[in-house]
Amino acid sequence: MAIYGELTNSIVRQINRSRRSVTILFTDIEDSTEYWDKHGDVKGRLMVDQHNRLTFPVIRHFHGRIIKTIGDAIMASFKNPEDAVKAAIGIQQALEEMRQQDRSFQLRVRIGLHTGKAIVEDADVFGDVVNVAARVESQGKGNQILLSASTVRKLQSKDFPLVKHGSFAPKGKRNEIFLYRCEWNKYEDLTRHFRYRAWLPLVPRQKKELLVYIAAFMATFYFLYLKYIRYVIADSEDVALLFLNPSRLLVEQPIALGVAAFVMLALLVLFWRSKSIPRFLLHLIKGGFGFAVVFMLVFWPLQYIKLNWGDKWNGVLHESNHLFVNVLEDQANVFQRPTFTSKSLLQVSKGNLLLLSDVVSRYGYDWNKVLIGPQQYGFIERITPRQKRVTLTEKFYFRYRDLYPLLIGLLGFVWGILDFRIKPT
Repeated sequence: MAIYGELTNSIVRQINRSRRSVTILFTDIEDSTEYWDKHGDVKGRLMVDQHNRLTFPVIRHFHGRIIKTIGDAIMASFKNPEDAVKAAIGIQQALEEMRQQDRSFQLRVRIGLHTGKAIVEDADVFGDVVNVAARVESQGKGNQILLSASTVRKLQSKDFPLVKHGSFAPKGKRNEIFLYRCEWNKYEDLTRHFRYRAWLPLVPRQKKELLVYIAAFMATFYFLYLKYIRYVIADSEDVALLFLNPSRLLVEQPIALGVAAFVMLALLVLFWRSKSIPRFLLHLIKGGFGFAVVFMLVFWPLQYIKLNWGDKWNGVLHESNHLFVNVLEDQANVFQRPTFTSKSLLQVSKGNLLLLSDVVSRYGYDWNKVLIGPQQYGFIERITPRQKRVTLTEKFYFRYRDLYPLLIGLLGFVWGILDFRIKPT
């Protein structure tokens, strides 16, 4: 029992530390039950989605936190009551603008606001303030914004067009709650601040899905870089050192590695904290995922299929001007001169590529003269004295058989863009 009491006391202390003043905003669609009954589930769900897509950006613009959606209602919290009132006004103005542009759009919302102490946790808000805010909202009608007297008292700005709207006694409460109505159509136009048409709201589950899409595309792009791109762009001594082996460049330049890691982390954090995203970017991400999936599904089977199409299969579309030295052994030495007793200039890992400058024979062994720095060359053996191959010299060829998977992958890109579906919020 003592342990249970200590645990309870600890929880009570934690709850008390979580109490703070907040303004709770509730929205609710007027006559939504009748709409669902008359038009069916699909149109009913579409109505809720339209409501959410219009209201989410407005709430977030005024620093609100969407706590939950409850059927056709939204519960949001604000640290500042002025922000909550502006969000409510912005929602009604955005809905009115949409009704003016589209006569078939007749969605009307009532909004209630109440301010008080609440238990604020990471993903939810608890307390009597939530219950009272819901009751305040239920007293309104479509196109109305109702505020409790508690919220009005906390407002530092007196610019809001407020009028008295009577009072009511919530169930279980001894005292009546006095209400004020905000004449939102008399307030300045706030809709110019919103981007609810061009940007789509993001929820955590969608962010996780998009991260998978991005990771798949980046992995495929890195594969293409290793297999094709680096050969093409590095077929010049001026840029070879930068693009043949970027991993070696990062090892030699740790500051560059730190900057790259910081940028990637910053982009990841920015993406995860983003609450909306441009529509076109969502299409591109899905298109990139479509390219990655289709390209890999075509490329790998073709590596094991023997096709006798002659020049239509093995014909060369592009040939490199240089020969490349592919390192086959890990920690292979590049020497200052073509001899094993010479000074080692650097060690290269298996899989690295070096740009071939010349081939030199010394004492019965062949050496590759390779570029290792600006106007700096070294020598790496082809075969060790024990007849173990260290490097393989090759020319880069881009053939028709390499082109076909890329072209089919582009069809996958188009499929990804066209197949993109906007999920309901």
